[in-house]
Amino acid sequence: MYKTRVIKATLEIIKENKLEKASIGEIMKKMKSSPGNLYYYFKNKNEIYKEVLHYSSNEITKSLSGVKKSDDIQDYLFELTENLVRFLESREEILNFLISIKGSCYMKEDIVIEKLLSKFKNALIKKEPDEKILLKLCMFLGAINEVLYVNKLKKGRILKKDEIAEISYFFWGKSKHQNRELDRLY
Repeated sequence: MYKTRVIKATLEIIKENKLEKASIGEIMKKMKSSPGNLYYYFKNKNEIYKEVLHYSSNEITKSLSGVKKSDDIQDYLFELTENLVRFLESREEILNFLISIKGSCYMKEDIVIEKLLSKFKNALIKKEPDEKILLKLCMFLGAINEVLYVNKLKKGRILKKDEIAEISYFFWGKSKHQNRELDRLY
């Protein structure tokens, strides 16, 4: 319970003031707690960030679990992409955190990235050689973060379904249902 409060307070601070401002002091101030309580659960700020990353990954995984499998892999990948985008649009604190830590030692943990996008990976295994999957997932997550940074965080707008379809098409190819819509765009 206390760990979850620390994680949520950290996410709120990062959303409001960026990663650099998420000091132990700021977290304690937000929680109205003492540092002694925090140090009982976490040795330092890096441990907090790792827990926030695992929490964020679990939240995304739960959201993606709601997507029903489809016989058409591209349809399934589009639904996963749309679900991920909508989740991150609605959970700006997690979006801000993922953007803040990109390129950091926390995102370099291949296991975390694979877990974060495990549904995508499982769908791609049937389609692509395993060694290309992690690279593609990293590029995909980076692109999603950048697109949402500009559109959601800077411009305050959510993506339209056809914009998400275009992202999905770029990374995963056209699905049967997207053929007509994307042919119109290109």
